Amino acid sequence: MRGSTESIRTAAELPRLPAGPLSREPRLESVPVSDQATDESRQIWDSLASGWDKERAFINEIEGHVTGRMHEAMDVRPGDTILELCAGPGEVGLRLAEQHPEVQVLLTDFAPGMVRAAANEANRRGLTNAECRPMDAQDIDLPDGSVDGVLCRYGLMLVPDIAKAFSEVRRVLRPGRVLAYTTWTPPETNPWMMIFGAAMIQRGHFAPPDEGGIMPLGNVDENSAVARAAGFESVHAEAIDLPVHYPSFQRYWELNTEIAGPLAVIMKTLPEDEREAVRSQVEEYAAPFRTGDGLTFPSRRMFVRAT
Repeated sequence: MRGSTESIRTAAELPRLPAGPLSREPRLESVPVSDQATDESRQIWDSLASGWDKERAFINEIEGHVTGRMHEAMDVRPGDTILELCAGPGEVGLRLAEQHPEVQVLLTDFAPGMVRAAANEANRRGLTNAECRPMDAQDIDLPDGSVDGVLCRYGLMLVPDIAKAFSEVRRVLRPGRVLAYTTWTPPETNPWMMIFGAAMIQRGHFAPPDEGGIMPLGNVDENSAVARAAGFESVHAEAIDLPVHYPSFQRYWELNTEIAGPLAVIMKTLPEDEREAVRSQVEEYAAPFRTGDGLTFPSRRMFVRAT
């Protein structure tokens, strides 16, 4: 049923991936990251900005509850400046700006196309308390102690140097104020994600990172360790289970081939016959999740509040 909470299916019920962990432990200390790693990531997300902009309403319907939890965690006060990192087309920050005209919201992303999408939407809504800037979460171009809250929905897990990003957040955040963010748990707990990746891996189009993991910050301990290493003293992390519903397989396919990071970029390069072969394999994997009104996948994410 749509909107019901389903148990996460066991690994035996899902397509098999190559041996090795799907999640990787994030480093607690910053390490040098090549400009190439950041540049490649920027190019990927910049190329997908139009898709994220087009799909903002559907994504926000799915993630509305999580976004609300993040807003509540901010405990905003009149005159606050709230920073959103890895904002994509900016919906988390834009909604906060709409709900709280008494605060200033700075929306940032390292992909110029994402920043343009957020700025265009802020202008369309007439938000005078929202500003959009290009900015890398690993190198936040703001003074120490200059913001009253930091938001990030599914972005901190994707930066090349996670420890550096958390250190930067701690630096710019005023003492006692809140960092609220979300991450995805490992793909085996998110079959909507896993079946697309499994098909791409099995057909030789995608390989997990060299370290063998693709989803850091996927549990309570990892999030607590990274935040505390950056100087946060109080860390609350919890798993939230919310089903993800698509009205049809076609809608699932359209969305994921538009916005699913490196997988979506690779899909665009495949010849039509191979695209259809991948589609057929993904549709087969999706069959157990069919419902009377489309597809409903169990889905789990982490919600974290740190001060």
